Amino acid sequence: MLSTKIHLSLALLSFASAAVFGRPTETLDKRQGFALKNGQDAIALNTRFQGLNANSPCQAGENACINNGFSQCVNGKFVIQGCAPGTVCAALPLVNSPGTSIACTTAADRDARIAATGAKGPGGGAPPANNNQPKPNGNNGGNNNNGGNNNGGNNGGNNGGNNGGNNGGNNGGNNGGGNAQTSITLDPAVIAQGFTNNGQSKPEPGQVASLTSSNNFINFCKTVNLPITNGAQIPEGSCNPAPMGAIPSKSRMPASKFVFPENLGKVQANKKFTVRMAIQNLETGNFVNAQQNYFSAPQQLNGQGIIRGHSHVVIQKLQNMKQTNPLDPTVFAFFKGLNGAAQGGVLTADVTDGLPRGVYRISSINTASNHQPVLVPVAQHGSLDDSVYFTVE
Repeated sequence: MLSTKIHLSLALLSFASAAVFGRPTETLDKRQGFALKNGQDAIALNTRFQGLNANSPCQAGENACINNGFSQCVNGKFVIQGCAPGTVCAALPLVNSPGTSIACTTAADRDARIAATGAKGPGGGAPPANNNQPKPNGNNGGNNNNGGNNNGGNNGGNNGGNNGGNNGGNNGGNNGGGNAQTSITLDPAVIAQGFTNNGQSKPEPGQVASLTSSNNFINFCKTVNLPITNGAQIPEGSCNPAPMGAIPSKSRMPASKFVFPENLGKVQANKKFTVRMAIQNLETGNFVNAQQNYFSAPQQLNGQGIIRGHSHVVIQKLQNMKQTNPLDPTVFAFFKGLNGAAQGGVLTADVTDGLPRGVYRISSINTASNHQPVLVPVAQHGSLDDSVYFTVE
């Protein structure tokens, strides 16, 4: 298992480059004590990562960089999360404590951080000549190197302050025992700077302003009078604090199509029949406890960049085939979660007792593992689900 302190939160809305934070400068005190060893350890890890691939054996909790993506060992296999364009995954030396972190950053920033420790070797070259990197404002960053030690992402690195935010904030994710998934501070490496923009610089007719946040909306549920979802299905409504998670590429968007019943087809009344639905770009067979883990984790991708999840089918009765008023989503004739893996690209569900005579609509509901509707990278796309109309007679 890697003995690294994890600097990257997987509960992120998007991977962000660590290069937006100021590069460390090369000073004598950083070369002393743990700094040099941190740099040497980072070089050794980056060298080791070059020999790994998605099929390399791993142990639970192990993290690495594979194919320039942050990788976490899940069920004995690495799950790779791609970094943002222009960035790479790398082991980096910590600044204020012994150890290393794994983050998405630029190659230049990686080399500068390692070089600042005095370590030499692959990935430890001298800092590039141009160190005029843009830095986010330091409203809450403070001006001392203890800014992040005390409060990590909350104070030292809320907006990546120049000194405390850069050094202390970069270690904000390590305040939870060295694990970004147990830390209660926001790591500045995953702050989405674009969330401060309300989108109204060039408004279209009827466009409304977006909510804005400088801390990834981590406390949004404090602004509404609703209970926390907390993994439960709450009919009265709730507020869910889990991030949206990993989003696939445009070429990996899921889609489904019913094979049976066919659109405008016929089924015999009160007789068992089997729904068959073709599906693509969804790693089916992944579902969590719907009573305890509902919406409680971000969307995840597998090593091929495909959403891990499952599907459902729901059948609702219509007044007639020409009905135009919306159906009541709380009323349905049949509902089933398709929890098994697709066979030959097709999911099935047995309607054991059949259906009474009438006209029906059958629809798919494609979801991620924690039952949230699948999320895709672009607004303009075809339907991710399918619906057909059929008659039972």
